[in-house]
Amino acid sequence: MTSSLDLNLLVLARQSGADIDTLPDLYAVTPPRRTAHGREADSLIIYLSMVGNSSLSTEAHTQLLERLAVKFYKSAGSLTAALRTVTDALNLHLLDRNLRSTSMGRQGIGQLMLVALRADTLYITQCGSVHAFLVTPKETQHLHDPQSSGRGLGLSRTTPMRFLQLKVAPEDYLVLATQVSPGWTGASLKHPGQPGIEALRRQLLDTGSLDFNAVIVQVQAGTGKLRLLKRLPEAPSTTHTTTAMPAAGTVKPLAPSPSTPTEDRRLGLPPNPAPATTTAGVLPGEDKRLGLPSIPEPSNVRSTQDLPPPATLPPAPADLPALPSSQLPVEFEPDVEVLGTWGEGSGYPVEPVPIPATQDAQPQATHPAAKPSPLAGFTGKMRALLAGVGTAFMRSLRSATATLARGLLHLLKSLLPDADVLRLPPSMMVFIALAIPLVLATIGGMVYLQRGRSQQHEIFYQRAVEDATYAESLTNPLEQRMAWLTVIGDLDKAEDYTLTSQSQELRQKAMQNLDSLDAIKRLDYQQAIVGGLDPAVRVTQIVATATDLYLLDASQGSVLRAIMTGRGYEIDPDFQCGPTYGPIDVGPLIDIAELPPGSFENAILLGMDANANLLYCVVGSQPYSAVMAPPNTGFGGPTAMTLDRSDFYVLDPNVNAVWLYGNLEVTQQPRLFFGDEIPPMEDVIDLAVYNDDLFLLHADGHITKCTYSALAESPTRCEEPYPYSDNRPGRIHGPVIEDTVFSHIYFLSFPERSIYLLDPQNQAIYYFSVLLNLQWQAQPRTPVRDGIATAFATSPNRTAFLAIGNSLYYAAMP
Repeated sequence: MTSSLDLNLLVLARQSGADIDTLPDLYAVTPPRRTAHGREADSLIIYLSMVGNSSLSTEAHTQLLERLAVKFYKSAGSLTAALRTVTDALNLHLLDRNLRSTSMGRQGIGQLMLVALRADTLYITQCGSVHAFLVTPKETQHLHDPQSSGRGLGLSRTTPMRFLQLKVAPEDYLVLATQVSPGWTGASLKHPGQPGIEALRRQLLDTGSLDFNAVIVQVQAGTGKLRLLKRLPEAPSTTHTTTAMPAAGTVKPLAPSPSTPTEDRRLGLPPNPAPATTTAGVLPGEDKRLGLPSIPEPSNVRSTQDLPPPATLPPAPADLPALPSSQLPVEFEPDVEVLGTWGEGSGYPVEPVPIPATQDAQPQATHPAAKPSPLAGFTGKMRALLAGVGTAFMRSLRSATATLARGLLHLLKSLLPDADVLRLPPSMMVFIALAIPLVLATIGGMVYLQRGRSQQHEIFYQRAVEDATYAESLTNPLEQRMAWLTVIGDLDKAEDYTLTSQSQELRQKAMQNLDSLDAIKRLDYQQAIVGGLDPAVRVTQIVATATDLYLLDASQGSVLRAIMTGRGYEIDPDFQCGPTYGPIDVGPLIDIAELPPGSFENAILLGMDANANLLYCVVGSQPYSAVMAPPNTGFGGPTAMTLDRSDFYVLDPNVNAVWLYGNLEVTQQPRLFFGDEIPPMEDVIDLAVYNDDLFLLHADGHITKCTYSALAESPTRCEEPYPYSDNRPGRIHGPVIEDTVFSHIYFLSFPERSIYLLDPQNQAIYYFSVLLNLQWQAQPRTPVRDGIATAFATSPNRTAFLAIGNSLYYAAMP
C-alpha cells in the first residue's frame, strides 16, 4: 500500500554558534523494487549521531547508514521487527568498534532515531538521549524518555530502544534532535500555521543554543516521497533545477547529487566538486561479522527540468476545514494498530531535492498534463508478448506430453503379450497426459529447492568459518566471546537450510570455546528413575544419600524413596512419608532434610508441614509425628528448614525470624538466630547453614550472610547483600549474577566446603566457594527436557541430580 503522504526534511544544526545546512547523520530512502516480505510500502529515515572521542569519518558514516538501510529492506516480518534488527546490528557494530579501541581509551556512542513511514503512520525508534517533538495545530508533544531509550548504542550487548507509533496528517511537523537545545520544550514550540516550515525553523533558531543538531520533518499530502529541502538563495532566479531521482532500487545517502557548473550558476551556488568514494574508516571484515551487507556505490543519473519560480506557486488556502481531535502518541508493541489523525496546516515554498526513490524514478511533473511515457507503452507490449509466448509454450508442452503418452502406450502394447490390458479410455489418457508434466515439474521443483537450500547453507557456513578464524585471532576474552557468539548465529542460519557434519563440528568447537569463557562444565545427564515418575508428580526437593534418593512431591506433600539398582533408581512402594492423621495431624510436607544417624527411632528423613509440625520417616516402618514448641511470639508460617549436624533451623520470614533448636530438641522453645541486627526477610525463599554462618537466599537471587555469636560484646552480625565474585570475561562483582536468578541453595562440606545454587531457567547448577567466588557452573551437554528446573541435589559420591517437574536426571560431577 503506497503512502498518501510525502515527508519533507530540513536540516537544522549549529556548531559553536555557526549554522550548518548539511549533516552526514541523516539518511533516507523509499522502498527499492526488491524488498523482503513486508517492506514493500515502508519508507525509512535514519538519523544517527556519534558522541564521545571516537567519531566516524563522513565517508564511513555514510557507508554505515547505507548498509543499515539495505539490512532494513532485507528484513522480513513486522515493521517493528525490522527496526529492531537494524538497531541490534548497529549496536553490535559500535560495540565491536569500541572494544577494538578500548586499549587506546577511545569510545563512540550512537544516538539513533529510526523513522519508518507506512501509509499515514510513523513508527519511531529512539536509542540514547534523543528527543522528538510532534507539532500539530492542537498541541506539541515532547517525546523523550531516557529511562527506556538508554544511554546509547555501543555500550553493552543489550540494545536499549524505545518504540513510538504516531498517526499523522498533512501539515503536521516532527522535530528530531540528537542534540537538543535547552530552549526547545513542548510549551515553547508552536504550530507555524500559514507560514509553514520556515516559521518553525525560525522558532527553533531563535530559541536555539550555540550547539544543536536537529531535523524538521514536514508532513504533506502526496504519494509517499521523501525530499530534502534547501533554502532558496536570497535573490533567486526565475528558474531553478530539480535533481532527478536515481533508478529504482538504488539506495543513496540523503544529500543532493553533485551538480554541473552550469547548474550551480543557475542556483547561485559555487561549483560543487564530486564526492569522494573512499571507504576510509571501515574496519576490514566488520560487515560480515555484524551482518551488515556491503553494497556497491550507486551511479548517479541526472536530468534537469525548469520549474516555475516560487512566486507562481499556488497560495495556501486562507480558510481550513474543521480539525478532528488529535490522539496522543503512544508507545506500542509490534503490529498494534493505533487509530486517529492529527490536524492540518500550511506550507512554505522551498526548493525540493527528491530523496532517492525506488518505485517511481521519474521527476515529478510540473505541467498540467504529462505525456504518456514511451517506456510504459513498451513495457506493456513486452508483457503482452511474453504472455502470448507463455500460452503458446504451455499449449506445445501439453501437446508434446500427450504425444509422448500415446507413444509410450503404443510401445508397451507391442512389448506385452496381452494388448487388451492397455486399452485405456480417453479420460484416462487425458489424466495421464496431465499427470506426467505435473509429476516432472514437482520433481524438478524439489531438486531446484534442494539445490537452493544447499547453496544458502554454504553461504552461511562459509561466513561462520570466516568468523571462527577471526575469533581465534583475538586475545581479549570479551571480544572472543562476542566473536564466537557470532559464529553460533551464522551456524543457526546455515542449519535452518540443512544440517551437515561440518556445521556440527564447527558448532561444537564454538560451544567449547564459549563454555571455557563462561566457566561452564557439561554434564551427561540420563534418566534416573526406571520407568519414570507418575505424570502428576512435581519434585521440589531432593535429598541424596550414597545409595538412596528422597523426592518431595509437592502435588501430594509426600516423599518418594528411590533405591539404587543395577538398572538405575527404582521406586520403593513400601516407603511411607506423607500427611498423617492422629494423634498429631501432619499436613502436606513443604520441606525435607536428612537426619544424622541415630537421631530418632532410626528415622532417616525429617519432614515439616506449613503449621510447624514434624514427621520422622523410617525405612520399613510407619513415620512418627511431633509438634515443635513455638517461640514466645508464635510462628508466622514456616516455609523452609535445614539441619547443620544436630542443630535444626526453621525459616519463618513472615515474622523476620530464623528459629534455632539446638541438638534437635524441638520440645524446647527455640531461640532467635539474630541479635539486635535483623535483616529484611520478606522475600527469603531458602537457607543454608554451616557452623555459625547462615546464608539466606532472596527471591531476586541475592544472598544475605549472617554469622552467629553468643557473646554480648560481639553480637550476631549480617552482611546484606553478600556480594558474588564473578571473574568471567565481561562480568562484574555484585549482589547478583547477571542474567541469573537462583531458586535453591545447598551447602556441602565434603570434599571441601562449598555452596551450590540452582539456576532454574538455564537448568544450571552453580558452584561457589563459601566466600561466594564463582568456580564453575554445570549445564546439560544435550537438552534433557524443556521447562524450568524444580529441584537439585548432590550426593556424597559426587553425583548431581536435577528435577524438571516429574522428570529426574543424574550425572557424574567433575
